[in-house]
Amino acid sequence: MATTRLILLSKLSWIRLRAVVVIASVIVLGYVITRSFAAGPLAAFEPEAGALSAGAVTAVTNGATVVQFPASSSATPTPTPVGSLYGWQITAANTGLASVDLNCASLPVYTGAENVPAGTTITNKRITVGLVLSAGNITIDRSCFKPTSAGIGYPLVTTTNTNICGTNGCQSAQGKVTISNSEFDGSLLGAQEAAFTTAFIGIADLKNNYIHGFGSGIGLMNTGSTYSSVVEGNYVTQLKAYGDPGGAGNHSDGFTIRDFDASSTPGRTALVRNNRFDCSSGNDTGALFLQTYAGRIDNVTISGNLLEGSGYQLGLNLLNSPYSNLVATNNRLSNTGYGAAYVQGGVGWSQWDQNYVNDPTKASNQGAVLPKP
Repeated sequence: MATTRLILLSKLSWIRLRAVVVIASVIVLGYVITRSFAAGPLAAFEPEAGALSAGAVTAVTNGATVVQFPASSSATPTPTPVGSLYGWQITAANTGLASVDLNCASLPVYTGAENVPAGTTITNKRITVGLVLSAGNITIDRSCFKPTSAGIGYPLVTTTNTNICGTNGCQSAQGKVTISNSEFDGSLLGAQEAAFTTAFIGIADLKNNYIHGFGSGIGLMNTGSTYSSVVEGNYVTQLKAYGDPGGAGNHSDGFTIRDFDASSTPGRTALVRNNRFDCSSGNDTGALFLQTYAGRIDNVTISGNLLEGSGYQLGLNLLNSPYSNLVATNNRLSNTGYGAAYVQGGVGWSQWDQNYVNDPTKASNQGAVLPKP
């Protein structure tokens, strides 16, 4: 039932794409899902140049231009995290299934519904198909997402219900969703399939997950206006590239937020804490990218993360809607690729402090202080 219009999605702007998604639903792997944004071509809205922060200079290292920041005269001691490691302490061995002494091969195959019913708990399963979690009140723990095939340009797991759509988009999750202590493994996918698949898109709490082998990792998009989100202790790495990013190739994001509207629910928050996001596919937007493509973004705190790779490590872009109350504190950025951070449009960060270039040779990995972009 796929409409031929979707063959040309890579040539459309994201404004037109949003309308197409509302009008045309596509059945992939036996379930209805939305078009992946983070692994798709976003060249028009993902700037690859920006103004340098105060005190920053450019330098050429191994043939690549990087942005360097002045050293700090005084570093603030980092407190011990509560309940998890900091992002710069995370490895593949202490995250996801490995952290609970499990592995994908040891788990029995999941045989339940791909459109998961409300109230479901999935534990200790190897999931080889994509899942739709839009019904809400769903918990997935100690499980492995290891697909054998994927629809090109679609998320593996989503909380969006494209069976119910209107002029303002499609229905978001109808209850809380939690995915924890699990692994997302794209190693069985073909090169193009993997690069154009995002592991998760929607609204959920994602905690202590190891995500590797996809084009992009985690995306908060079509998040509704009700539920808060905690994204904590995850490791996204080994992202995949395919094609020319300036043309029909994919664009990779380790983690991205494209809408998080708290205007009608002021107490709603998104906490992105103690994660490690490595975006080094070669077709990189960056490790962490906030863009108001699908709606306004409010009340986001980014703290204790290690952001690595090419592109920019931390980008903030005002596009179709405003943003407010965004906090970045106590993060480590690799300062590679195009540089550590930029802001394009809007008022910028409400709070920016204790963010450093990542330096494993220093206490608490505190390299040079990163000035507010």
